Amino acid sequence: MSATSTASAARRALRPRILVADELGQAGLEILRQAGEVDVRTGLKPRELAAVLPPYHALVVRSATKVDAEALELASNLVVIGRAGIGVDNIDVDAATARGIAVMNSPEAGATTTAELAIALLVSLARKIPQADASLRAGKWEKSKFSGVELNGKTLGVLGLGRIGRVVAARGAGLAMRVIAHDPFVRPGGEPAGVTLVDFERLLAESDFLSVHVPLSDATRHLIGAAEFAKLKPGARLVHCARGGIVDEAALLAALESGRLAGAALDVFEEEPVRKEHPLLARADVIVTPHIGASTEEAKHAVALAIARQVAACLKSGLVLNGVNVPLVAPADAEFLTPYLMLAERLARLLASLYPGRPRTLRVLAQGEIGERAARPLLVRALVGALHGHDGLVVTQVNAERIARERGVATSAEQSALKQDFVNLVRVEIDGPHGLHHASGTLIGRRHLRLVELDEFLLDAIPEGALLVTHHADRPGVAGRIGTLLGDAGLNIARLQIGLPRERARRALGVFNLDAAPGAALLAQLAATDGVELARCVELGGAP
Repeated sequence: MSATSTASAARRALRPRILVADELGQAGLEILRQAGEVDVRTGLKPRELAAVLPPYHALVVRSATKVDAEALELASNLVVIGRAGIGVDNIDVDAATARGIAVMNSPEAGATTTAELAIALLVSLARKIPQADASLRAGKWEKSKFSGVELNGKTLGVLGLGRIGRVVAARGAGLAMRVIAHDPFVRPGGEPAGVTLVDFERLLAESDFLSVHVPLSDATRHLIGAAEFAKLKPGARLVHCARGGIVDEAALLAALESGRLAGAALDVFEEEPVRKEHPLLARADVIVTPHIGASTEEAKHAVALAIARQVAACLKSGLVLNGVNVPLVAPADAEFLTPYLMLAERLARLLASLYPGRPRTLRVLAQGEIGERAARPLLVRALVGALHGHDGLVVTQVNAERIARERGVATSAEQSALKQDFVNLVRVEIDGPHGLHHASGTLIGRRHLRLVELDEFLLDAIPEGALLVTHHADRPGVAGRIGTLLGDAGLNIARLQIGLPRERARRALGVFNLDAAPGAALLAQLAATDGVELARCVELGGAP
């Protein structure tokens, strides 16, 4: 093998490996190929997936591939699972969380497409369009049989005001419908203009058309059952483009048979593919489509781009966008927040390395816009830094809060006015065996990290690479002796920052950015140098 091919193979070995297990557009694949080595293997059964997954760092799926606990059991390198689309019921999120694997979806990319299908089904229900089409194709002319109802002035009830539900509500208002909605997670004032928030009982009682847009979970399984159909306005119609299992299909059939419900339009089913002998398929008052909510060229393209960018960002910087099992960071905030999240993790790792031992408390204070937009994500990243390497654990954004709870670490995150000199500032405080210590940092420009305070010392250091941190006497010759020892050991000082306390107390803090980390023997020699109280090395990552 030539030197060139050997070097090329080495570079490939260092790049993350990404498995794409369902169809993804070429534009998305190209983005992923910029981030790592990509393999496309579709149609894998759970056991086949389990066999091939161990060497991969990222997995990208749509809805076809089932990612169960068995598939994840040996996936020791897996960092992130990206779902190209909204629903994650084909992924065992609990199993992924237990292994510290981030799960993300791309809910915004397909929202308009799915909402438009819901409106199309609503109109089809009102005017019996599919039935009229089938009749005419059968050679019949049955105008009187297909008399429908107008939408103008009717009440559209939207169950769930997430991204899709909000688009449906807006489209319904555009059809001159009265729009009401129920969502327990939306506070009064948070609803879209023209939408009236109501409780669940009133939503059922007043809706002429009920459109379902909630995720499937243990709490929402059979959310619409026999009791709910009994409370529906007589003659109402149901549109269901969310997830199979939210509507109890046996109860739906009974409501149609009794005449309580005038019709239903379904894009999703409890079992998919649906059986051809399913009783709902035999009814003329039911319109069905084969789970095509996100099936437009525009949505497929947008979803592929969105999830590819999110996976690439996660592999590059650790940022989890649209996380299902981590604190939510929206893609619109990614560019602004990414360096601050990295800063919080590095500040915490710095403190944990300088003052080792299990922390009792960890507190994150954020000044400025970052406190408003990312208090909890900042806390989680700080926990990752503080708990790194403790008890041999692999700590990620997914399991950091759980590990902290299990080890009795009290945590808090809050917005606070810390220093008027900085527009945005992050401060991490850790109380542990060595007492309470804190570190503060900010950004220069949009991505250059700066350490501006370490306990009582003020400075302007760059928290990256191999850092030698010293506490030493503030007198001539001490910093010089440290530099001489480093030079004699062949270690280059790329940057040196000396921090002084607010109250001059003849003590100084040295932060040496080195080209390589000093060994244990050299650290011991530095710590024993006259005038040096502490000498420790902290390994941080490179520039964002």
